[in-house]
Amino acid sequence: MSKRPISIDELLKDDTDSLIPKFIPKSKRTTEKLPVVKKPTDLQPPTKIKPTPKRDESTTTVIQNDSLRPLKKQKQQNKRFQFDWNENDDTASDFTPLIDNEEDDNDNDDPLFKTNENLSVTTSTHWRHKPLNEMTDRDWRIFKEDFNISTKGKNLPFPLRAWSEEQQQDSSGVRIDRRVVSILTNLGFNDPTSIQRASIPISLTKRDVIGVAETGSGKTLAFLVPLFHYILNIDENYCRYEKIKNHPLGLILAPTRELAIQISKEAENFCRALGLRVVSIIGGHRYQDTLNDVEQGVDIVVATPGRLVDSIERKLIDLSHCYYLIMDEADRMIDMGFEKDLTKVLNHLPDAKKLQESIDGRIFHLEKRSTMMFTATISPPIEKITQKYLIDPGYVYIGGAGEAMDNIHQTFEYMPSETTETTKDNKLLKTINDHRHHTPHSLIIIFANFKHVCDSISQELLNNDLDNVVIHGSKSQEAREDAIAKFKNHESPILIATDVAARGIDVPNVTLVINFQMVKKFDEYIHRIGRTGRAGKSGKSVTFISEQDSDVFIPLKKFLKKGGKRVPDWLYNYKPPPPPPSVST
Repeated sequence: MSKRPISIDELLKDDTDSLIPKFIPKSKRTTEKLPVVKKPTDLQPPTKIKPTPKRDESTTTVIQNDSLRPLKKQKQQNKRFQFDWNENDDTASDFTPLIDNEEDDNDNDDPLFKTNENLSVTTSTHWRHKPLNEMTDRDWRIFKEDFNISTKGKNLPFPLRAWSEEQQQDSSGVRIDRRVVSILTNLGFNDPTSIQRASIPISLTKRDVIGVAETGSGKTLAFLVPLFHYILNIDENYCRYEKIKNHPLGLILAPTRELAIQISKEAENFCRALGLRVVSIIGGHRYQDTLNDVEQGVDIVVATPGRLVDSIERKLIDLSHCYYLIMDEADRMIDMGFEKDLTKVLNHLPDAKKLQESIDGRIFHLEKRSTMMFTATISPPIEKITQKYLIDPGYVYIGGAGEAMDNIHQTFEYMPSETTETTKDNKLLKTINDHRHHTPHSLIIIFANFKHVCDSISQELLNNDLDNVVIHGSKSQEAREDAIAKFKNHESPILIATDVAARGIDVPNVTLVINFQMVKKFDEYIHRIGRTGRAGKSGKSVTFISEQDSDVFIPLKKFLKKGGKRVPDWLYNYKPPPPPPSVST
């Protein structure tokens, strides 16, 4: 028990009664009338009221409740869980809140609450249900995620939500020419694909574009739409009176004849409706045929680089007024050895200096040449061309370009080294028959590395009543076009080809790709299987592979892992052989 404190009398040691505090019992203190705390009348925080000492009329005794207790004793009372207050001392018992929660919400005119209501509606509304001018940065971020769009570059315009919708960036609107939109609707292209949504608005602002997207993503329309928009907005008097027949307004370069023909046919759908002409300049066609086509007038040229260079040198075509360049599958052109020819073509195109020194800038409404490049990979040669010939390009990446396609089921048939050709042929026949049993009206493409292997497979299938067509480098252009036409029309539901067809065929109903021989360069594997599972449809690939294909095992393993695909056991357990020991000199 603590020592009793010294009395106040001993401390004061004074006889003056007026200086001696008067003790008031607690019972009497509770009956004292306490000062009333007024209610706050506005939003200002209540002012802290300092207790006012009261004096008794007969004495000078100061009443400060328990404040006269020694500080040491107060600390002892503040020990854990020791509370000493009187409920009658609660100063908040008569408090009236500023806002009555029981009132009707509709009668509340506080703008703060109205803002919160509007905010909740805004954040809960999906971008599909918003007008364009109400799209927030968050909405555009969700939009890009929904369509697997990634972009790189400063001040890029927003993606395209619909064909007819005006795009707004920094208060400037760009709308696709209504004539082009009408053709798109008539052709059944109701909604843009991801690559079209992202790349078209950039090109409409006359800025260079580099698009990286997987095969079958709709790249053709991604560059045809802005090209026709550009041509339709060239000065009308030039197109009517001054344009020279062999001076095209736009140029599209493709690596293979088949791809060039495919692009030309797609472009003709627009040209017929717009009164324009497209001419293809490719190997396998006679120069006289090209000359006859050009003599009728040409607005757009679709060409392979080698044949185009020959046509320029023969004066069949003149690119001096061609300010719109498109390179489709530029990486493939480099791989096929067209880098030198591609450079020659680019050097024949007019540049920004000519636009400034001539009247062309006002005729074509340009300050520089417009360039669009589409590629599957950004290789060092592609970077070199980009840095030299493109100006401040906007980069567009769609989904998992270069990654395993989610909509293609990839399987592998591992062949031991002692497997005979007869066994391999039997597996091929079984694969085809099983697939046709489940999908009888489908189309099948079989790839091989050599022309004589394609011919051998064709004969084996014919012997088993399986109709087919073959295309490879030894076939004439007419024979190749006829074979593809029969394949598309389901007259011959099986196509056998070398890699000449890997990037040039766009047929809707190809449901199975068979790699009878595995590729030597892994990138070609991606383009082969990309002939199926196009435009969002599902497909299947079957690859015959052996230990002789070990050069592609490591990239194939990485490719399947990156795409979340199952890695076969024989591939999972594969370890590359150690490098040969270095020989010291």
